[in-house]
Amino acid sequence: MRVSGKPGGVGSTQGVSGPKASSTPASTSVAPATASDAVQVSSAARLMAVAQEALAVVPDIRMEKVEAIKNQLDADAYNPDGEAVAEGLIKEHMARGSHS
Repeated sequence: MRVSGKPGGVGSTQGVSGPKASSTPASTSVAPATASDAVQVSSAARLMAVAQEALAVVPDIRMEKVEAIKNQLDADAYNPDGEAVAEGLIKEHMARGSHS
């Protein structure tokens, strides 16, 4: 490879110029906006918002239930119905469908 010092060679800035000036001035007038934005919330969306607000105040863990079961376990008195538990798990899985 051969590099020469001639204009137009590697590293040369020949032919580079600044931004071109436009021969026509840019338009500065802007048309006034005539349309306005609006939001409409459906009754289902309002109901969903109310439900979310109600759920926000419900604790994720109901400590009174946890304590009651813990006390039953400590007293060796907790005997859940295995069939009812299995049936509940199946119903929950079926309610979720194929999303899980």
